[in-house]
Amino acid sequence: MPDNAPRLHTKPPQTTPAHRKQLRTLVRASVENRPGVYRMLGPTGTVIYVGQSRVLRTRLLSYFRATGRRNKAARILRHAFQIEWEYTNTEFGALLRELRLIKQYRPHFNTMMVMDEWPRAYVALTGGTVPGLRVVARSDEPSAIALFGPFRRVAQLRDAVRALAEATGLRDCTLEDTVRGTGSARGSALWFNADPATRPRSSRTPRTRAPGCLRHDLGTCAGPCIGAGEPVSYRDAATTVRAFLEGQTSAPVQLLEQAMHRAASDLAFERAGVLRDRLALVQWLHERVQHFHANVDRLTFRYHAVGHGDAEWVYLVRRGTVRAEVRAPQSEQEQAAFKALVARIYEGPDLSGADIPTHDLDEFYLVASWFRRRAEEKQRTRAPRS
Repeated sequence: MPDNAPRLHTKPPQTTPAHRKQLRTLVRASVENRPGVYRMLGPTGTVIYVGQSRVLRTRLLSYFRATGRRNKAARILRHAFQIEWEYTNTEFGALLRELRLIKQYRPHFNTMMVMDEWPRAYVALTGGTVPGLRVVARSDEPSAIALFGPFRRVAQLRDAVRALAEATGLRDCTLEDTVRGTGSARGSALWFNADPATRPRSSRTPRTRAPGCLRHDLGTCAGPCIGAGEPVSYRDAATTVRAFLEGQTSAPVQLLEQAMHRAASDLAFERAGVLRDRLALVQWLHERVQHFHANVDRLTFRYHAVGHGDAEWVYLVRRGTVRAEVRAPQSEQEQAAFKALVARIYEGPDLSGADIPTHDLDEFYLVASWFRRRAEEKQRTRAPRS
């Protein structure tokens, strides 16, 4: 299409009032007032919205009473050609199921109409040939091999991550941002994962590089993306940063403290001032990481929730994520199976291989929020082996 050609804006298809009346009749006749989740579907069957409620029938019928072009429920219903629903055992189970369905389908109205009370961001440790640090907005950042957060003060977080990167020599940019002009970002970084025994001597300590890394020129980055530095040292730095973000070490803080004292001893007061500011940012990040992991340690328990028909359901929570949902055992045989399940989930190393699996961060915060808002539900929690 030519640049000066008129652009056509197509509106998403909408249902007719008659069709919405049919949907309301279906809900009135078929849906029960019990915990559950619902999915609004578009004309091709695509999920456009996922919701949940403790009283599902009442919640769905409220959509048909909504009016106004700016009303969220009315907007969703105008584009809903089908409504699907499923019941859950408890209200907590409905919240959990809703979250997992949203992460599975990424519905349009869930992602476009979320109204956060405050901006948030995460610290991502990226994978690939040259790991690095990034501040990202999504909890499912595809480039991350480890994710930490969310953090509330986004601007301060960006400064803290830059300070951490400068203290350890890790890159906090993308390969595309780093290498410009000559050479290939992907090609110049291939030496990083090469076996030192098989790499030619000239590649162990590169003598030439493509221009474009300002942080390397300033001495605050090892410059692996442009073939500078030593792979082994960079690998060690990446390991240290991950341990720092997992709350297992304070090495970057100690590194900055030592550098600041050396600068002061050498009467390089301007340099010492820069290091002092950098140290304050890294200490701020360290405190919040430690607070996060302390909260994680507290979220390992059994949650005995009362659901529909006063039935008791047990949620096995390990480090903030729900690993299983089962009916409370009634017989000796069920009790034996339950004890075996508890032992499998809580004993030994976490099968996920991670402190908090990256994809379960949102679930961790859902669990924490549930017990923060429902203090009385804490009385229904038990120690794993009680």
